[in-house]
Amino acid sequence: MDQTFILEKQKFIENYKLARPIMTILGDEVRQEILLALIETGGTGGVRVGEIQKKSHVSRSTVSHHLKVLLNAGIISVRHEGTKNYYYIDFNDTTVKPVILFWQQAEPMLKRCIEEREKRL
Repeated sequence: MDQTFILEKQKFIENYKLARPIMTILGDEVRQEILLALIETGGTGGVRVGEIQKKSHVSRSTVSHHLKVLLNAGIISVRHEGTKNYYYIDFNDTTVKPVILFWQQAEPMLKRCIEEREKRL
């Protein structure tokens, strides 16, 4: 097997391992709704829990729980203004980057694997 391909595949697998925990967190439907609500605001300074709750089908405490999970994972950020918290996605500082990198590499790696398999046949 081509040594270059082996190294490429190892790097791809390493990137997958970095992305996997974040993909697991993003797999939750409520968290997906929260992220969509944050994206829909278009970076207008953040969204409060009550606003997110109105856009979702879950209770305020459930929204707060999932926001905490997203915060702890580094997927979203929070801005404090007195006693008010505004949640937002900081695309310059998010742990979602390994997921983006993984998916950018997935199709080229699949094609490369097919090519290598065909060489062996």
